[in-house]
Amino acid sequence: MDDPIITTQAAARLLGVSVRTAQTWIEQNAIESWKTPGGHRRVRRSVVLELMSRVSAAPRMSALVFVHAAQDRLEHYCDVLAELPECCVLADSDIFSTLLSIGNTLPGLILTELARTDWDRFAMLRRVTREPGLGHTQIVALSELSASQIAQELGSDTRVSRLPVNCGAEDLRAAVRAVLADEAAQQPDNDEDAPAFRTAPNEMERIKAVTRSGLLDTAHEEAFDRIVRLAGHTLHTPIALITLLAHNRQWFKARWGIEGLETPRLWAFCNHTILQKGVFVVEDATEDPRFRDNPYVVGEPHVRFYAGVPITDYQGFPLGSLCVIDRVPRDIDEDSRQALTTLGELASDKINLRIRDRQLKWAEAASRSRDEPNDGQK
Repeated sequence: MDDPIITTQAAARLLGVSVRTAQTWIEQNAIESWKTPGGHRRVRRSVVLELMSRVSAAPRMSALVFVHAAQDRLEHYCDVLAELPECCVLADSDIFSTLLSIGNTLPGLILTELARTDWDRFAMLRRVTREPGLGHTQIVALSELSASQIAQELGSDTRVSRLPVNCGAEDLRAAVRAVLADEAAQQPDNDEDAPAFRTAPNEMERIKAVTRSGLLDTAHEEAFDRIVRLAGHTLHTPIALITLLAHNRQWFKARWGIEGLETPRLWAFCNHTILQKGVFVVEDATEDPRFRDNPYVVGEPHVRFYAGVPITDYQGFPLGSLCVIDRVPRDIDEDSRQALTTLGELASDKINLRIRDRQLKWAEAASRSRDEPNDGQK
């Protein structure tokens, strides 16, 4: 009873993916399983939890690619893309399960076959191109239709790359690699534009996670404002912040005791916070060579003490931090560290509830679209 046997459906719920995706992972031996005498797959709950811990702990160096095609073609596409180390591949043949999984996983690229009468697939792609939370998602369509015909059906979206449906494995890998490389090229890579602060190896994926959170440049909310007020009162500091670290700026989702909505990212103490687990502390910024020339140290608000913890999304990406700031040097005891950690976890939970709520609305809309007649079908 400490390690129950569960069904594929229960495993899918735990993992936050569709049943078909869980079945694919089982078939690919990513999840150890066996068959009952009746032919049903069963897994141990501990195996699923172990997979979840490995996925959340591992740095996301690769892009998530979702493949949607007929069942007899899925294995072929997965085998082709398996040779690309920059890809982590999920696959599904059912259109409804695909929509649910796309809404849950927010992939970087969708690969799908597309025929003239694939009304459901066209409808799916239209939803993808119109969903703000999927603004980062690229599309590769394997089709005998021309690029202009596909664009006419989907609208003037530039994220769709077209390949002939019978293209070879090398051509397909090259096309997917090119799309991912074009996306990576949007990040600064020369010495002049390189950030003057240290970033994690998976910084590009982390930036995408910040975008997917849907929190940047949103209105302040009392749920988050309460957390920073409580952090300031609990740790007896005049300033407390919930920050999000975008590519070149630090934006404040919630602030207490300070004016302004953002700073250049170069000024952010939180750059260091998101690179480690636990509490990052600076007892006296004027004595620390990393910060003593920082404009926030030499000028207003004259930061001396800083303590911050990462806030993370449900995939483990650090989006920013919950931090407290004082204008005088000081240290921090273990009780205060634990209190800040707990409040950081609360902020992460609030963010993930927002993300899950958006995913639920996506699933409900997908369910409605499945039940309604397709207006493109004659």
